[in-house]
Amino acid sequence: MNRLEELRAKVDACDQLLAETLEKRMEIILEIMKVKKELAVPIFSKDREREVIQKIGNYVENPEFREEIKGIHTHVLRSCRRIQSRKLFPYHISLVGFMGCGKTTVGRELSKLLAMDQIDVDKVIEDRAKMTISQIFKDHGEPYFRELERKTVEELAQYNNIIVFCGGGGIVLDDRNVENMKKNGVLIWLKASPEVIYDRIAKEGTRPLLKDDMSVSKIDSMMASRLSLYEGAADLVIDTDHKSVEEVSMEIVEQLMRLDIMRMIDLKSL
Repeated sequence: MNRLEELRAKVDACDQLLAETLEKRMEIILEIMKVKKELAVPIFSKDREREVIQKIGNYVENPEFREEIKGIHTHVLRSCRRIQSRKLFPYHISLVGFMGCGKTTVGRELSKLLAMDQIDVDKVIEDRAKMTISQIFKDHGEPYFRELERKTVEELAQYNNIIVFCGGGGIVLDDRNVENMKKNGVLIWLKASPEVIYDRIAKEGTRPLLKDDMSVSKIDSMMASRLSLYEGAADLVIDTDHKSVEEVSMEIVEQLMRLDIMRMIDLKSL
């Protein structure tokens, strides 16, 4: 055996040891998850992850490798979160609510927290149409957009992996959208008061349904017309008023941990 083969054999031995150690770590993580669930304590902790990464850096003797190894372990922690998420929430998580309630930003944070993929229905529609939602409304009208929305939801609901699924504000206007989102997932209604929504979106200028009347009263009127649809569709209701994106995301995870779903969810296609 030449020198190169000797070194490669040593690398292979390290890889085997690393794989065995990671496997053992992930098995322990699942045990920790069960204990946390029994004790009703938060499953995910950013402070704990920062502490773990710092410890990993301290274990490294060669400073040349310290940051690289800390970076590698960041990916290990993400993989551990993904494993826990798939065990805890083996279904799609769909976020609905009026415009400005935080679906996209909360969905993005949940995606990071749970190490899940995120799909934003409006973004998919815009990318495919090569037009903004506002432009679609202007050029083709709301009925045309709603049909695009319906077809997109129907398609994305069949997505193979677990996702955080964000719909537009009017996605509940079509019963077929709700049916598709709930068929293999949980639907969460993000609530916000008209005043808070106005503060969030007043300066955006990208909301076609409010382009002629951007006011608290108009928002209140539109929300009232959809209230029963949100109430009828939701498995969970989360109030987002005066809460940070991180606070809302953690509340969603905590509520999902306690959720008792009284209907069948099709997990075969996930």
